[in-house]
This record gives sequence, structure tokens and C-alpha cells, in this order.
Amino acid sequence: MGVAFSKQTIFPFIGDVIDDVLQSSSSINRDEIAKKLLESPESQEIINSAVEKYKTDDLLKVSGNMVDWFSAEITKQSNVAIPWVNKYARKRIKIKRREIWEYSLADDVLPNEVSEVADEPFIEGSTKKVLTNAYERNRDARTECIKIYGVACVCCGFDFQEKYGDIGKYFIHVHHIRLLSELKKEYVVNPQEDLRPVCPNCHAMIHRKNPPFSIEEIKKMIGQVN
Repeated sequence: MGVAFSKQTIFPFIGDVIDDVLQSSSSINRDEIAKKLLESPESQEIINSAVEKYKTDDLLKVSGNMVDWFSAEITKQSNVAIPWVNKYARKRIKIKRREIWEYSLADDVLPNEVSEVADEPFIEGSTKKVLTNAYERNRDARTECIKIYGVACVCCGFDFQEKYGDIGKYFIHVHHIRLLSELKKEYVVNPQEDLRPVCPNCHAMIHRKNPPFSIEEIKKMIGQVN
């Protein structure tokens, strides 16, 4: 199947589908994205137009082809895919003997940044052997934290979407108030008490010393509190 649609037109709809799902879920796969594109009148109209140029009237097949191109352009890091190149983490999963891409948010991980998928309850600190012990992080806990506190930095108030537009949508680091490296065991994290959304700048400054600065100390440094 060749390209019978405008990537510039359909890719933002694909990105919106992924972003909307990742607000409440840790991941979404290629087939799920294709189905959701057909639920929106705007993206369905684009798919209907493309069907006329394809040798098929299978809307789901055409929608899936669009998602495949989305992934291909991300892999190539082409200009048309720049807004999403560093936004998502992708991995191959098997569904009915087919390998397809699964998408999740890709955050730059600093110390105490929540980043990996795990099941509820929010168990943190499970170690796995690499060269040193790395502490597993829980993406569901991150999602819950953002639901509670929003996506603006609790230290300086910076909002990535407000500043950068769509490419900044839902981007924020999540700071772990309790140091996982000091716990040495699993524990159930409380997203409301243990986590806070912070921008990368404030997050880096928090970890300029050990033990880290508190959020209140950082806010005083930048004049957010007296």
C-alpha cells in the first residue's frame, strides 16, 4: 500500500489519540490507535478520503496503515514526525502472532523520576540487577500524581504546553520526595504524599545536594514563597 494521505494532516490526530489515552493509561498499541482514529469525525473524514485512493474499503486497514507510517517517520526522525520523536517510548509486543508497536510516554529520567510501568498498587523500589541496583519506577503512580497536582511545576509554576504548544502537552517530571535508594525494599507509594510534578530545571536543582533540597527550599530560592 502506498501513501494516499497527508502525513501532516493525520499525524496530529494520531498524536492526540495517544496523548488522550496516556492521561489515564500507561500504554496504547498500534491496533488500539487505529480503532480510536475511527471514533473521531475529523480523523475518520481523512480516512474516508484516503480510502478512495486505496484498493480497499476497509477503514480499519487504512487507519492502521496511517499509524504504521506515523511509527516509521518517528523511527526515521523525519521533520514531519519531530513533535513526537522524543515524546513516546515504543516497544514491540505480540498480538495474535503479529508484532506491533506499543506506545508510552518517554520522559527524561533524572534521579527520583517515575518512569516505568507496573501494576497497582503502586509498588516502588523493586530492584533488578544491571551493573548496580536500579530501582524500578511506576508510571501509573506518575499518572495519578499528575491527576492530583496537574502538569505545572509545583516549584516555579512552569507549564510546558503553555510555553511550547502541543509538543509540551503532558510533559513534566515527577519528583519522588522519598529517596528510593535509601529504602532498600519495596513499598507502596502514595502519589499524593510521595510525588510532585516538577520541571526539569527545578528537578535538577533539587538534586544539587544529597539529601536533596525540599520543594519549599527551592521555592524560597526563586522567590515563590517568603
